[in-house]
Amino acid sequence: MHITGTNGKGSTAAFASSILMEMGYKTGLFTSPHLTDVRERIKINGKNISRHEFCSLLNRARAAYDSFGAQPSFFELMLVIAVMHFYDEKCDFVIAEVGIGGRLDSTNVLNGCVCSITGIDYDHIEYLGGTLQQIAREKTAIVKPGSILSVNVDDDELFGFIKSQAESRNASAVLRVSEAIRGRVISAGISGTDFIIDSGRFKGSSFHIPLIGDYQFQNARCALAIIESLIGQGHIAADPDGVRAGLEKTFWPGRFEILNFSGIPVVLDGAHNVNGMQGLARNLKLLFAGKKIRAIISILSNKQYDEMLKIISEACSELIVVGINNIKKNVEVSSLIEHAKKYHDNVIYFGEFKSAIDYVSGSFQENDICCVTGSLYLVGEARTQLAPAADEEKPLRMSN
Repeated sequence: MHITGTNGKGSTAAFASSILMEMGYKTGLFTSPHLTDVRERIKINGKNISRHEFCSLLNRARAAYDSFGAQPSFFELMLVIAVMHFYDEKCDFVIAEVGIGGRLDSTNVLNGCVCSITGIDYDHIEYLGGTLQQIAREKTAIVKPGSILSVNVDDDELFGFIKSQAESRNASAVLRVSEAIRGRVISAGISGTDFIIDSGRFKGSSFHIPLIGDYQFQNARCALAIIESLIGQGHIAADPDGVRAGLEKTFWPGRFEILNFSGIPVVLDGAHNVNGMQGLARNLKLLFAGKKIRAIISILSNKQYDEMLKIISEACSELIVVGINNIKKNVEVSSLIEHAKKYHDNVIYFGEFKSAIDYVSGSFQENDICCVTGSLYLVGEARTQLAPAADEEKPLRMSN
């Protein structure tokens, strides 16, 4: 399975992987970026590739590239390691999330029998184009002859454009998620979302997902569309119990993940574009009405950070701008502060996350909620400090 989309592709991939795993299939999962350990990008049945296997495959990949005189990008190298690992371990299914777009993404060498577009919005416009149709064209290019494509977009004209693009690539079918997987939310809160499906093979079934945020219902429906397509193609049998267990057991860190740090509720959410920030702000106000939201934020300079800062400013009482350690990406902190002050009268700056969380801890009051957002790189740095790995093995890090 091959998954693309402006937002939600990682959560959708996690849902689908967990479902297939609970149905008894050995399932490989390739995602990006990682939060704390590069091995997070390559999983089988929910477990990271081992350090030994990762290093062994890295050496094999390097030797192969050296023999061709090629110099792969970091992402290309990770994909090659993942493909070798999934092949060596004889996975029944592999789910791959694109890095950027689809047409020129390294993962487009893969041939997905089922493809998914989880949504279309503005992001990476320097690579994908400045209109929704241009972005959609890039993402629809993951379709291969015979693929089933499921699409989660609201706009009828945009869906029609995607459908025509997919059919020109000889897709066997194009499904609209809102029609193929109709459903409704029963309840939503900080424990997750309960919903019922009103169409398809799971008609009348009720499900619970632990991932927080109203948008996760949409991502779960995207995953169910993938499972429906696999059933329709005869690759798997219908298994409502496996689907239910898979959804209930899905874990996807850094996406409206709530941690308790020394008695302080901390929301980690890697909202890194306008659409993602809108979802975060909406759910912060919905789930923590009456609370004082204190946002620790950093945004990469190639993002629409002015609009993102405007959105989060409307949901929080304090904006704490920070730098991000250990990445090569550009963060223009002075510009972030300047733009933040346009929308908020309580803006503070710290050079790193540790100083910011120490400040929040030292001034914490009972009604406070801390939110860390704006970049998955920042969320990864925060998670390393707030929720150390449960095992004793030191995370493996490589420069991205």
